Amino acid sequence: MPEIDQETRYRIIAERHGVDFDAVTPSSPEDRLHELEACLARTDVPYPIDPKYAAEYLALARSGVPFSIGSLCDQSVDLGSYTNQQYYDKYTFEEHLSWACLIAEQQRTKHQFACREYLEGEKLFEIGGTTIPDFYLLNARIYQQTQWQLATVSMIIPAELFFTCHSRRFFPVTTFMRALEQDYLQEPDIGHDVAGHVATFTIPVVAHVMRNHGIARNRIYEQRDALLAKCKDPQQQMEIQKRSDELLLYAERIYWFTVEFGLVMQDAEIRAYGAGILSSPGESHFSVESTRPTRILINPACDRDLLRLATTDYLISEFQKTYFVIERFELLESLTPERIIATAKLAAKLPHFSWRDIAPGDRVLQVGESAVSTNEKYLRLMCNELCDDCLTRSAIRNLRLIHHGIDPSLNLDQLWSGTIAPVPAGVLSWFKEKDQQGGFTIPTRPLSFE
Repeated sequence: MPEIDQETRYRIIAERHGVDFDAVTPSSPEDRLHELEACLARTDVPYPIDPKYAAEYLALARSGVPFSIGSLCDQSVDLGSYTNQQYYDKYTFEEHLSWACLIAEQQRTKHQFACREYLEGEKLFEIGGTTIPDFYLLNARIYQQTQWQLATVSMIIPAELFFTCHSRRFFPVTTFMRALEQDYLQEPDIGHDVAGHVATFTIPVVAHVMRNHGIARNRIYEQRDALLAKCKDPQQQMEIQKRSDELLLYAERIYWFTVEFGLVMQDAEIRAYGAGILSSPGESHFSVESTRPTRILINPACDRDLLRLATTDYLISEFQKTYFVIERFELLESLTPERIIATAKLAAKLPHFSWRDIAPGDRVLQVGESAVSTNEKYLRLMCNELCDDCLTRSAIRNLRLIHHGIDPSLNLDQLWSGTIAPVPAGVLSWFKEKDQQGGFTIPTRPLSFE
């Protein structure tokens, strides 16, 4: 069979995804500037842009400076070595086509599986089309609707910096586009950050959760800095830093299972609002309709359910094994910085669950194919049959904690509204001996996000 030329190949791919091939053409720089100028002058929006900032912003765009960090108010953020720029005119035709095909597939699954509020948000920002968005224009539209802005980053950034951005209403976004016809990827791209996240900013309670995680991060590290200022011992300083990073990790899990991979009940049906779900056509279907994952109904205003999120480990390398379904959006209002921090501090004292575990007190909507009891990870560890790093991490961490003794003042049965099966004595004695011989290394999980 003769080889086909590149344009024919692209046309075949576009047709396969229902994309108008001839429309995959970005506007000229002049047309984009005219559109930006008209956008900046709008007053029929929730947050009109101050003319002073609008003029400076437009002058930057006209001078050809690539977009880096939004500058439509007096707030900014220092991204350090992670700073990046969007060189819009350097995107290739294939990258624009990749965006167009992904958007076409996303739109089909979003209209089937996304919640109403998310779909309304997409209309506000005109997310879609057949070319990658110009961040100068998109940033202005976002600010006018939400007071949030974009900050371009070069790669996945540390969670500390990610939530620092949130505390100032900046959302970190990457500038690269995934490969043509690729659905799921571990590292976020424009298809995730823009086509997945941006619409969530218009759901007030979700934006509220995002900002409060940023504020919680600030308070965690303010406490850390105060302790470090009084401490001179290098070993103790390392322990203080480690504890602070650990608290942020547990707070990050709450964010992961809500903002990134959250589901919500709507009209007696499960709908998606998490950006990690809705940026992936495959996971949109998987999270809502597949029989393979576990789905658990939660009330985030309930301390037990919030603690369940903070103590549940996960992986980013594949579709999630468990999704948490909130009863209704309004309950997310309860996620104040104070509750996030208090929950993280309690989570640091407790055994944790893997993303496959079903725990006492869980209101299970569906038992997934990979669901396990809380003890299975320990037995798998003992038999050297662990199937992923998440089970390994949680098993080793929990056995060490149980061996050294859980705080006796904690009533685990009351915390979980039920009794967690005790770890078999034979497993504990086996683990103690092997761990003392240095037989276990917990798989690392970088404290990074987006």
